[in-house]
Amino acid sequence: MKNYFDKFPDSYLESSRRRIQTPSAFARSAFFYVQETGYLKLRESHVASRKNLESYLVVLVLSGSGMLMYDGTIYELHKGSCFFIDCMVPYYHQSSETDPWELIWVHFNGSSSREYYQYFAANSAPAFMPADFPTLRQKLDGLLELNENSDFQTEINSARLIVDILSILLQDITESREEKYPGRLKMTEVKKYLDEHYTEKFSLDELSERFFISKYHLSREFHQYYGTTLNQYVISRRLTRAKKLLRFSVLTLDEIARSCGFYDASYLNRQFKNSEGITASEFRKKWKN
Repeated sequence: MKNYFDKFPDSYLESSRRRIQTPSAFARSAFFYVQETGYLKLRESHVASRKNLESYLVVLVLSGSGMLMYDGTIYELHKGSCFFIDCMVPYYHQSSETDPWELIWVHFNGSSSREYYQYFAANSAPAFMPADFPTLRQKLDGLLELNENSDFQTEINSARLIVDILSILLQDITESREEKYPGRLKMTEVKKYLDEHYTEKFSLDELSERFFISKYHLSREFHQYYGTTLNQYVISRRLTRAKKLLRFSVLTLDEIARSCGFYDASYLNRQFKNSEGITASEFRKKWKN
């Protein structure tokens, strides 16, 4: 275990801070929670390696350079780099011999960590250059300072900061993907049309003809760009409108269904059941003042 992250010889370190936490049972079941957060600045190169660790790791490179080996791929890291990985997967990272790095990091788990990570991994390489580096560093600095204490208030605030960090990472990759995506203007036009006409009846063939794009390409590109299918997007918009009418109007279910593009109460109820687990009538009863 001599290569573990917490086994640095003193001669390697210029400065280091580390906070290790044991979450309460409630935090473990309900929150994102900190396992370890820390900061270090090295004088010399060092290798750290792990595998089969039930943890997720976010590292920000504050200065210096090095590399990450993750899932069989090598990623070069420099000042301003960040990586986000699942520590169940074998990995190691090494600081440059000539330019030792300075890092701040958090190991965390809990809540919906896996779902956040799976979305991230489906849309980004593990190592990247975050656009909002200053805010990301501020959140990691805050997490390190906060975890000088070990109490329930610390767990609550740590969970909030971890959500902030993950939100920054996901927003960063989403914006980057949209800016680089070659068909973004076309997909923006399609979405705008759907937002204006979602209550109307139309087919994929009609959309294809309107936007001069094959229906197969249209379906694939919309899903890739917005993370949902055309049909799911339209149904979601229709359901949202139906919810408002169910709560704040006296229209019948058939009238609401036709107004939203579902055409009859039976189809409206079926879509409600699929989405909400209850029928439209049950939704109205629960939410009606």
